[in-house]
Amino acid sequence: MTAEQAAPDLSYDESVIGVEVDAGDVEITREQIARYCEAVGETNPLYLDERAAAEGPHDGIIAPPGLLHTIQTQGWMDPKVKFGNTTFAAGSKMVVMHPVHAGDTINARVAISEVYAKTGRTGTMMFVVRRTTYRNQHGLDVATNDFSTVHRQVERVQ
Repeated sequence: MTAEQAAPDLSYDESVIGVEVDAGDVEITREQIARYCEAVGETNPLYLDERAAAEGPHDGIIAPPGLLHTIQTQGWMDPKVKFGNTTFAAGSKMVVMHPVHAGDTINARVAISEVYAKTGRTGTMMFVVRRTTYRNQHGLDVATNDFSTVHRQVERVQ
């Protein structure tokens, strides 16, 4: 075993941890909600039926929480992980605090919340967690999403 194999370079740029970057605004429309519902097979009347939604607990059409995953964000800090030769998605965890209404303008802010190494049965992996905070036009945080990626060393098959 070489010294490089025994002690992999697990360094990254720690200065970006917790630095929030404005990733853009998007207005949530009834049409956008309807298209999303059609694409995923969602039939909840709170998302699609004006009358039912008006009589429901939110006084109008709201967006399914998953719709926030479709918002295109523009940039975030890069922790410049030096480990591994491949990166892939490791999962996502969304916490919804308040409904998003048709007509809301949602601002997305993204920060690297943590970077950590973990060694499992397949070897060492570096995890990067990006937290997106979604805030409406009233300054109310409506949801957060933690999206994790994994960096790892994979032996290439020739």
